[in-house]
Amino acid sequence: MKRIGVVRGPLLLLVAALAGGAAPLAAVTAQEAPAAVESTESKEPAPTSSTGAGAAAPTTTAPAVDATGLSEKEKALLQRINALKAPRWRPFGACRYDWAGWKLMADGVRTTAVQCGPETATNTSAGMPASSVAVHCDTLKLSLRSGDQAWSSWRLPYAASESKERGGEDLMVASLCANAKPIPKPQPGPPPAVNPAVKPAAKSTATPASKKPTATPAQKPPATKP
Repeated sequence: MKRIGVVRGPLLLLVAALAGGAAPLAAVTAQEAPAAVESTESKEPAPTSSTGAGAAAPTTTAPAVDATGLSEKEKALLQRINALKAPRWRPFGACRYDWAGWKLMADGVRTTAVQCGPETATNTSAGMPASSVAVHCDTLKLSLRSGDQAWSSWRLPYAASESKERGGEDLMVASLCANAKPIPKPQPGPPPAVNPAVKPAAKSTATPASKKPTATPAQKPPATKP
């Protein structure tokens, strides 16, 4: 029995030593754990508010562009700018024509002012009546008028080899008629509505006592067409 007690004594001392050494180790582990958690939280990004000063600006979708770098809307505006910059008077041979002043008349006839040579340009700037040209694209013929005079007879346009004063008319007519918009044909109107309930009034058979002769209205001269 004494030997057993002697053996238990050293064993108890060993257990006590091990227990004493574990306590400082647990204290050290408990002190290091918060530091590890703190370092992990510091690496996370701070939340930002969408309404704050640091909020990212909303992205917008850029318009589709082609190889020229222009969008369809920009191309349309560019075409309008070029059309406004186009010269009003276009030269063809010895004459120049008011290309922005074409007017559509009856029967598809287009008319505008024309200047041929320096004398016509001088007369126009001085306020004198200018010359006019009429073009009929269906027949490719033209007619001329000086001031308020009557229109000339229809003829084919002259080329540069055919006339020195009017050469280039063929180029003018070709350019005009090739780019002219087609004239819409007038549509026939609907027939009048028939009301069967209404009957025409009976004609009177009484003969008037006296009948005065009516004056015949004066006939108007036919409209002058180029």
